[in-house]
Amino acid sequence: MEDYKTKLEEQLKEVEALLAKSTRKMEELNSVPDHEIRIHKSNGRDQYYLINKLTGERRYIKASELSSLREIAQKGYEKRARKELMAMKQNLEFFIRNYNVQKLNEIYECMAKGRKALIEPLIETDEMFLTHWQNSTFEEMQFYDETEFYTCNGIRVRSKSELIIANMLEQYSIPYKYEKPLHLKGMGEVRPDFSCLKVKSRKEVIWEHFGMMDNMTYANKNVTKLTCYHQNGFYVGENLITTFETSQNQISSKLIKGMIEQYLL
Repeated sequence: MEDYKTKLEEQLKEVEALLAKSTRKMEELNSVPDHEIRIHKSNGRDQYYLINKLTGERRYIKASELSSLREIAQKGYEKRARKELMAMKQNLEFFIRNYNVQKLNEIYECMAKGRKALIEPLIETDEMFLTHWQNSTFEEMQFYDETEFYTCNGIRVRSKSELIIANMLEQYSIPYKYEKPLHLKGMGEVRPDFSCLKVKSRKEVIWEHFGMMDNMTYANKNVTKLTCYHQNGFYVGENLITTFETSQNQISSKLIKGMIEQYLL
């Protein structure tokens, strides 16, 4: 169950900004009379009338005079919009104060271990979710070369750069799967280097390392692959991490560390 509190707080800030903007506009229109504008149809055309709320006097407004109605119409709009924004602000503030999706999880988490063993919670705990994710299996790709790069946790990878990335993921305790199959529409099955799990949000993030970008054939092939990722809803900084290197510009541990801290913690 997704926690929407941050999104609601962002929405509240947006409402407050609009309310401040409307308040400034109302101050500018303070001297404009609170008259009413009525519009009637006649022979398919709009006819405008100005109603004095104090006297009830009604005056027809000619087409040449329409510009005189703009500030009156704007003030009426701002009053209604401001009233609605104030109600939205109050409702959001009340909801945010009382909204805590974690309470549902706490019902289960606060139980004794023996009682937990008897219950299937409505929402998987992070521990349960992680266990299920880690236990899902797939057919691994074979290794045909003689190079052997093994991570600290014993996972075999295909290059020294992937070894650096994998070891750093393990150092930060980021769950990942190496070369887990992924179907991309328009390309079929691909094998991303790493499928990483951001446990707090239960979000899977693909990490592709492109290690031979000075090889034109390799580079062109993977530009096509990146385009296909984007067409399938994978975007850098959201659910896709990309790193690159050439024979002259190799990946650094500092860069990998920054990527992990920025996108996976």
